[in-house]
Amino acid sequence: MKDFFLIVNPTAAGGRVEKIWNDKIKPKIDSKFDYDFEFTIGIGHALELSQQKSNEGYKVVCSVGGDGTANEVINGVLKADKNSVFSAFTVGTGNDIPTAFGIPEGNIDAIIEILINGQDKKFDVGYCVNADRYFGGVASMGFDAEVADRSNRGTKRLSGSINYQRAVFTTLLKFKPYNIIIEPNTGSIVTGPRMLVAIGNGKRYGGGMHICPDADPHDNLFHGTTLRKISRFTLVRLLSLVYDGKHLSHPAVETFEGNIIKVESPDKKCLYQVDGEILGYLPETFVTKPNFLTVRVPDPWTPYGETWKEQLNSKKK
Repeated sequence: MKDFFLIVNPTAAGGRVEKIWNDKIKPKIDSKFDYDFEFTIGIGHALELSQQKSNEGYKVVCSVGGDGTANEVINGVLKADKNSVFSAFTVGTGNDIPTAFGIPEGNIDAIIEILINGQDKKFDVGYCVNADRYFGGVASMGFDAEVADRSNRGTKRLSGSINYQRAVFTTLLKFKPYNIIIEPNTGSIVTGPRMLVAIGNGKRYGGGMHICPDADPHDNLFHGTTLRKISRFTLVRLLSLVYDGKHLSHPAVETFEGNIIKVESPDKKCLYQVDGEILGYLPETFVTKPNFLTVRVPDPWTPYGETWKEQLNSKKK
């Protein structure tokens, strides 16, 4: 059996991934290593394939697509009886999940090098108890989830950030805050009208928005961000700061953390999403699973390992 199985979502990025696979990825890896692959044919197929191929004994199961494909592959790998190593070609509309683990965005040559010569590291993931769903990046609810819902139903022919921004401004026209109760197992309960709640295993969502800039998938904690009721105009201004993670200093922003976080919306139905995928309505309990997912990442001392070098240096200080 070959070591690598690649799960290709040909419809990701507005259908561009099929062309990227045929023109840029497959010709390069054909001469680099032996592998098997299969195209997905619909929602849920990547999860089914990754679970099946993990159980068959493939060492690495690799997502080729965006965050939706990556989330399904991670869930399949983790729900299998034999857990393969996860990796990804970051060629979708949004690539926030793999980048949380140090996989570079859009650099096909770098990812091939990582697949061949990288190292396997364990990372935390989040788990939604009611939905029985894992996530690598961010879970969110309220405004965020409504934006994700519109983004998923909108065009994927735009870049991740532009597609997300379009959904943001459409949602702004109709959005009303939710009365939210956030109960982390550490710290105080957070209650009251909220525009959004984000619970981060990773820092990013929405194609590069650093909504939870303190999140680290090594520390066995969620880092949460919530936004009190503000005007639409203020929200637009605040969202422009999220790409650099500078929104935390705003007086309407509140942070929290914990490894078990319960969230509910007692007054009206509130959507929630993980990794860009809508799962349903609150209530939900989010649990950290420490060192639960093994990922093929850059060797820190190669040209593609700058992310790891920075992390190692920061932890030594």
